Amino acid sequence: MSDISKRLVGAAASTLLLTLVSTGVNAQTDVLMAGVNGGPVTAGSTSTYRFTDSMILNSIGFCTNGNSPYALAYTIKGTTYNLGTDFFAGDLSVAENGIQWLNIAPQSMVNNDTVSVYSLISRNQIGPPQANLFLELAETRKVPGVNAGTNVTYVGFASSAIGSEIRTSITNSNLRVSPSNPGSNVAPEPGTFALALTGGAALLGICIRRRRIAG
Repeated sequence: MSDISKRLVGAAASTLLLTLVSTGVNAQTDVLMAGVNGGPVTAGSTSTYRFTDSMILNSIGFCTNGNSPYALAYTIKGTTYNLGTDFFAGDLSVAENGIQWLNIAPQSMVNNDTVSVYSLISRNQIGPPQANLFLELAETRKVPGVNAGTNVTYVGFASSAIGSEIRTSITNSNLRVSPSNPGSNVAPEPGTFALALTGGAALLGICIRRRRIAG
C-alpha cells in the first residue's frame, strides 16, 4: 500500500472513530421505564434515586401531566435547586408522556450518590396547588423496571399524603443519564454506522480525485 493510500485509509478511520465516539457521548437513557399517567395525591412528594456506579446525570424529569408546576426542586449530593430561584418554568421541555424535562449542567455521579426530586402541581392551572400528580410505573405493586446499564436504583416515592409508606410502583419524576466512559459503551445504531461509512467513503473519493488531478 502506498503512502498516500495509507494516509487516506487513516483519515477515513479517524472520521469513523470520531463519529462513533460522538454517538457514545450523546447517548442518554431514561432511568425508569415509561409508565402511565397516574392520579393525584393531596400533598407534595419526593422520589429518590441512588447511583450504584459512575454515570453522568444530564436531565431531571418532573411529572406534571401538562399541568402547572407550583413547587419543584431537586437535590444532588446534598445541594438543593428550586424552581423560581435556580431554574424556571420556561426552562422545562414540553410534556413527554407526562414528564417535563430540565436539562442541567452534566453532573458526575458515583456509587452511593443520591438524587431526590420534589414536586407539587396545580391541577387547576391557577391558584394554590390542589394535588401532586404522579406516574404509575407498574400495574401491580412491584418494583418498577429500571433500564439496564443506568447504574441507578429507584429508592421510591414518599409523600405526607400517604403517611410513612415508601412506594416503588409510582414516581413523580425520572432521570436521564449517560455513561461516564462513553468509549466503553459505544453501540451506534445501524443508520449511524452506515452514515459514518458513507462519510469515510466520500472522503476517500475526494482525496483520490484530487490526487489524480494533481498528477
